[in-house]
Amino acid sequence: MNLQRPSQDASPSPSSEHYQDLYIPPGHRNQQQQQQHHHYSSKNQSKIEAAPILDNKNFQPDPISIEDYISQAIKYHEDDQLEKSTEYLKIAAEKGSAVGKVLYGIALRHGWGCKVNEALAFSYLNQAAESAMSILNGINKSVSMSSFRGEIILAIYELGVCFRHGWGVLKSKATAAHYFEIAANMGDPDAQNDIAYCYYKGEGVKKDMKKSAKYYRMADAQGHGTMGNSWIFKEKYNSDKK
Repeated sequence: MNLQRPSQDASPSPSSEHYQDLYIPPGHRNQQQQQQHHHYSSKNQSKIEAAPILDNKNFQPDPISIEDYISQAIKYHEDDQLEKSTEYLKIAAEKGSAVGKVLYGIALRHGWGCKVNEALAFSYLNQAAESAMSILNGINKSVSMSSFRGEIILAIYELGVCFRHGWGVLKSKATAAHYFEIAANMGDPDAQNDIAYCYYKGEGVKKDMKKSAKYYRMADAQGHGTMGNSWIFKEKYNSDKK
């Protein structure tokens, strides 16, 4: 499952488009050119039977798989029934789904179908990242790394976003850059553009034009280049050259 994410700024109610490639289409988030996205869809998701409508906070739908809770959340989200969508994400998160924790955390952060709660949002994102890192460290040998790669990257990236903006946690440019670089090295183009910008500006890291160019080239190679960045291809910014 490929994952995508929402805009880093406060977002209005999202519209439908991408969930597979999870959560929001990748955009460039350097200061000069940020793409604002805030939607997801169930494209390429398998069809499922409609789950019961959640009429109140205490209602629990009939038992279904965690994947079905998430699929139903996406369906309600696309139908602009954000409260129902968020209830299903909450159930998935409480049942231990890494995807559910990330998506519920993002919903809490932006107030999609619920009250904004940045501290709780950060908590869920952090839980998702911790679970992901446990998988990376081989603690859960029974789980395929490839099946969780998207969730891992998204959780790590979104923690970086929280630290950059101070959403639910003390603002820290250095910590934000740390998470961006991890996600960038795992192949995420948004993170590659963000850490490239950090190195370009010396934001949370020591200014390094070669590292900046390297990460911008990595994003460009995935089709997420930034207009006006032709300088990154100059030989003097090639980190392999002296």
